[in-house]
Amino acid sequence: MSSPSPSQFGLILAYLIPGFVGLAGAAPLFPIISQWLKPVPDGVLGFGPTVYTLLAALTTSQIINCFRWLILDHIHSWTGIRAQSSNFGDLRNGVEGFDYLVQNHYRYYQFAGNMLLAVTWSYGVNRYLKTLPSLGPGTDLGMAILVVVLFAASRDALWKYYHRTHALLGGFAEKANYTMYNGIGHHDGGGSDKKQAETKPDPKLETSNTPKPEKNPPSTPKPK
Repeated sequence: MSSPSPSQFGLILAYLIPGFVGLAGAAPLFPIISQWLKPVPDGVLGFGPTVYTLLAALTTSQIINCFRWLILDHIHSWTGIRAQSSNFGDLRNGVEGFDYLVQNHYRYYQFAGNMLLAVTWSYGVNRYLKTLPSLGPGTDLGMAILVVVLFAASRDALWKYYHRTHALLGGFAEKANYTMYNGIGHHDGGGSDKKQAETKPDPKLETSNTPKPEKNPPSTPKPK
């Protein structure tokens, strides 16, 4: 059995694992999901529950990813971690380097951010419904520490992705005021050129090129 490629591993890390953790919060609310998560009994054939669980985990991960963009990305942006406008026209010469940054920085940011929301959601639901007798002040403290660690890890990975992408592609000096759902610079439209400054006509030059009227124009003889 071949091992997954870096891109496949990154997708599993960023989406599938947080999606399964998010299902743990949906299972107490939807009994059918708890049935999917149970082990298949011996002698029972069928891929239905496995496929349903996989699709449910992917769907849950995409919903969590949207909330991660809406909440966590904006918190990081408001606290100083902002994307810098990059010159994506240079991407044709650095596709491999850009893909390396996505797989080794942005995917880990997505994992930390999505997992932060997933564990908060799942633990909060199970804690409120008291599904396990072991949940209490001790687990609350452990969950608080885990949330802090995931938040710090997400900031570190996102900062490295933004700054190393900017160093790889180059770009403008000013910082951009946007947050990206998928992490790719679609805001630049894939263009390569900076906005050229509009050239305004020089009024002095226009004045010098305009022919001046003669002071004493020759008089035309009147017909007799």
